[in-house]
Amino acid sequence: MSQDARKLGGTPESPVRVDLPCAWYGTHIQDQTDWIWRIEPAHVEELDAALQKSKEKGLAEQEVTKEDFVLDAFGAELDRMVHELEYGRGFVLMRGFPVERYDYADIRRIYWGIGQHIGTAESQNIKGELIQEIRDHGFDYTKSEHRGSMSSAELRPHCDITDIVGLVCLRTAKEGGESTIRSAMTIYNEIFDKHPEYLPALHRGFHFELDGKGPTGDPNEVTHRIPTFSWHEGYIACRFNQKAIEAGAIKAGAPLSDLEQAAVNFVGETAIRDDVELSMIFEPGDVQWLNNSVILHSRGHFVDYAEEDRKRLLLRLWLNHDGARPLDDDFANKALAGPRKGVLKRDATYKSQDMLQSA
Repeated sequence: MSQDARKLGGTPESPVRVDLPCAWYGTHIQDQTDWIWRIEPAHVEELDAALQKSKEKGLAEQEVTKEDFVLDAFGAELDRMVHELEYGRGFVLMRGFPVERYDYADIRRIYWGIGQHIGTAESQNIKGELIQEIRDHGFDYTKSEHRGSMSSAELRPHCDITDIVGLVCLRTAKEGGESTIRSAMTIYNEIFDKHPEYLPALHRGFHFELDGKGPTGDPNEVTHRIPTFSWHEGYIACRFNQKAIEAGAIKAGAPLSDLEQAAVNFVGETAIRDDVELSMIFEPGDVQWLNNSVILHSRGHFVDYAEEDRKRLLLRLWLNHDGARPLDDDFANKALAGPRKGVLKRDATYKSQDMLQSA
């Protein structure tokens, strides 16, 4: 038996079922509470002390390192959380971060400091932002150049491009906006059991449209084929976004075959089955952590308040960490910025795909 419980030994040619804690059904855990972790008063005291010391050092927000932001008991809790993301269910909801006691700048600084204990932050957009505000800017998500996180639209099941995505809730919407997650590994098992004929197409993968956020800035730029389910060194990881796959096929001039479309549809339909989904309503001070290799997330449509200072607001981190499962370089090159990298800033020089992949 492998020392690393995540290593199943499967390959695209010889796939195996994913019998791991990250293969769960929402109906089995929706009434459980062990996935909600309370942030204790002692943790808040540590965060307060680390905040003040980092400010006393005169450090800018993103100059703060793990060593500058000392967390003992809460640091151990973060280590435990990362272990749960990698070896457990793949998600944790931390509850009780007292956002009301801090101003906006201090919330960002604390969130950045927490992220430094987890891993390395990656750029989320062409501006190179490492912490991104998730709020409605009135964008039309039906347009490919508009990202769903900048709208109030319903977002379909998908995963982001780094090892971990974190969301801290500062303000909730007037109504709606629930977060729904599901296990990509459960979906894999459903395919394995019921439609194994879809697996070769899903292992081969699809071109993803990049919504103009690729290295060239061309709105028609697409990725190479990225597997929906990638086996690498016996480990499995998922990359899925039906909207990006279907638009990418058109822009790549490689229309989906009937079998490919059926496979993509089955993933998308299984992801929204009542027994597969797990929904949660964020409260201010909630911090959701997800392992992008094994969890797909989505968001319900929301109606916001008219007042600017009451509008729904979350802050997002994209993080990579040293303990993540091995990934194939092509699979991990999801934004054409290089394996395991985020989105290149728009002014980044794009020389050649070969150079980017070897970066």
